[in-house]
Amino acid sequence: MLLLDLVVLGLLLPSLLIRFLLAPLHPQVLFCGRGPSKRLALTLDDGPSGPGSEALLELLEELQVPATFFLIGSHLERDPAFPLRALQQGHELGNHLWRDEPSAALEESSFHRQLRNTERRVERAAFPEPVTWRWCRPGQGWFHRRMLAWLAGRHYRLVLGSIFPWDTLKPPLWFVRWFVRCNAHPGGILVLHDTPALNARTCRTLQRIVPDLRRRGYTFVPLAELLDPGS
Repeated sequence: MLLLDLVVLGLLLPSLLIRFLLAPLHPQVLFCGRGPSKRLALTLDDGPSGPGSEALLELLEELQVPATFFLIGSHLERDPAFPLRALQQGHELGNHLWRDEPSAALEESSFHRQLRNTERRVERAAFPEPVTWRWCRPGQGWFHRRMLAWLAGRHYRLVLGSIFPWDTLKPPLWFVRWFVRCNAHPGGILVLHDTPALNARTCRTLQRIVPDLRRRGYTFVPLAELLDPGS
């Protein structure tokens, strides 16, 4: 019965397991911020998605929500100007490596190559805006201790998150809203996706959950601000 309870908890209320089990076990990994302040950080994976990314930027500007976009280097072919527009709008950029694949399966040389190639591709696209590389989210979310050392050597912090509403499975919107409300917590990091298949759903999700969360007293801040309890 305990195993079943843990499975249900992991599926429906994973933020509890992440905050009180995984985060203490892996302090080098950023799962969430700390402190009592009701602040959240929005992160968006796998972009840019193409034309849908422009609609997403427009929506974020309308909602006045800052975000961190974890970009896949090879996906910049879909929208080469996206990094510059995102930075000019005040968003942060993170490194999601070059391809959408499990980064934990890469050899060290391949991992560094994908990391560097994504840096260069994004920096060229973002010029003349400077890109500050602080955050990396490994492909499909898996990591190991060697990866943490590789990233630390390049002054990156590995970022995962604490609120994952299973959006890649395309659940009903009511479920996503319920899930986010149940798992929201001070310092939470919300993970959604900016892909051609999911972009429109992500926009609809944000249109619903941002007002929901603000009514509950939450504010959205950049990742860097989430880590600074005095800001």
